[in-house]
Amino acid sequence: MPNTNLKQQTELEHSTQEPNLKGTLVSVSIVGGFLVLSWLAVFGLFLAR
Repeated sequence: MPNTNLKQQTELEHSTQEPNLKGTLVSVSIVGGFLVLSWLAVFGLFLAR
C-alpha cells in the first residue's frame, strides 16, 4: 500500500511542470524589435534635419 501513495506524490510533482514560454519569448522579441526600429526611425529623422 505505501507504494501507491508514493506513486501519487510523484504524479503530482510531474503534473506541476513549468509552462512552455516560447510564445512569450516571441511576443517580447517582436515588441522589442518594434521599439528599436521606431527609435532608429525617429533618430534617422532627427539626423536628416
